[in-house]
Amino acid sequence: MTLVAEEFLQYVAEEQGHADLLAERIVQLGGKPDLSTERLLIRSHGEHVEGDSLVEMITADLLAERISIDSYRAMIASIGDDDPTTRQIVERIPAQEEAHAENLAGLVRD
Repeated sequence: MTLVAEEFLQYVAEEQGHADLLAERIVQLGGKPDLSTERLLIRSHGEHVEGDSLVEMITADLLAERISIDSYRAMIASIGDDDPTTRQIVERIPAQEEAHAENLAGLVRD
């Protein structure tokens, strides 16, 4: 397996972990997570882009990571001091997203 494929598999596992944490918190708050593919695509902060080359795919994912980081920061600001537990959960995510972005930027450079 290539280095890029290994990186992407790791990111997928970490992104799934983020989704699991957030879904669990939604349930704790009495809600019901809506994880249907159609609804997720509608609510997505980024646009799905298919690249024609590996570099284009990595670049598109890098852009998605940066959008995600901005979205999580906005969520944290929106939560403020109203829900410290949720804020603490969400605050852990951007660091991993930033690591993903740094790694992807390195892959594009290489």
